[in-house]
Amino acid sequence: MSEFKFYPQAVVWEITFACNMRCLHCGTAAGKQRPDELTTDEALALVDELCALGAVDITLSGGEPLMRQDWPLLAKRIRDNGAKPYIITNGFAVTPEIVDTFADVGMQNVGVSFDGVQKTHNFIRQRDDSYDRVLKAFGLMAKHPSLRKFCALSQISNINLDEMESIRDILVDNGVPQWRIQMTTATGRMKEHGNLVMSLDNYPRFVDKILELKQDKRLDIDVGENIGYYGCKGTALMEGHPYWGCFAGTRGVGIESNGDIKGCLSMPEQFVEGNIRERSLTEIWNDPNAFAYNRQFKRDDAGGFCKECKYLPMCRAGCATTAVSASGERGNNPYCTYRIEHEQGVPCQDNELITNLLTAVYKQIGEEIPAQ
Repeated sequence: MSEFKFYPQAVVWEITFACNMRCLHCGTAAGKQRPDELTTDEALALVDELCALGAVDITLSGGEPLMRQDWPLLAKRIRDNGAKPYIITNGFAVTPEIVDTFADVGMQNVGVSFDGVQKTHNFIRQRDDSYDRVLKAFGLMAKHPSLRKFCALSQISNINLDEMESIRDILVDNGVPQWRIQMTTATGRMKEHGNLVMSLDNYPRFVDKILELKQDKRLDIDVGENIGYYGCKGTALMEGHPYWGCFAGTRGVGIESNGDIKGCLSMPEQFVEGNIRERSLTEIWNDPNAFAYNRQFKRDDAGGFCKECKYLPMCRAGCATTAVSASGERGNNPYCTYRIEHEQGVPCQDNELITNLLTAVYKQIGEEIPAQ
């Protein structure tokens, strides 16, 4: 990573820990507002600092971000600084007035969480009226004349894996143009429901289903960063845009509502690098010892299959949150398409793009490409 320019291109910001739901899969177990959340002035100053550091995409998240009253001010400040504001909501509080505000502040995309057919969605969200509220939100946004874009976000686990086709059909029927598919990890509240986390036995079937659904062009399907990673099927998921692994602390940053800084909002608390009330974000970001798990990653930091993998210099064991939650190690990720194909003896030839990328990376680090 020594030749990689570090700047917080993509920001996910938990602007409040308050939430009107208690979702089973919530990665942070959000619920009540933190007593020390950033004030409006602190939050606006943080927007300015993020943009000065080069932030391009800033996503307002939670908790439920609509429960923080000054979210439109933050979105406007992001827009006025030349960056792109986004928001992720559970859709429960979305009204015609809220959708008007989304459009007025220049939201580039509004992500709405959606988890399955009615019974499953309401079970995961722990509210019997959640499903109907989400469909209402979809309808309001689909009909709005000037809202730029909106999408559905689905956390797929053992609970709803077999409902992916039904989810697709519901989204198409309700005018949703884009679907972002993510994989639930054993973090936050989901640690209490380990049997519901995507199992390794189900993971290959999950990947196959995504590839199948992506053939349906009625819906733009966006695949989350913790799914795939090289091999035949991982490369197919990339669609010509190879992932360089986890971007936490290199091109991404996560901000908690009290000002704690992590490389990615999904990462557990041991990855907090500091708090902006104690050191400025700029100081934290420019600290040469910060985010060492990615910025200073070496092969010796990897474990298991990943340690000898030829793709390690590019992906660094993939999503750090997934690796840590599944194996307890930053550099050992069992949820890897290449790893599974290799263990199953599935032959796979790298395409020209991946071959050229591997050659360039290994030339840069002065090593030979492993035979694996």
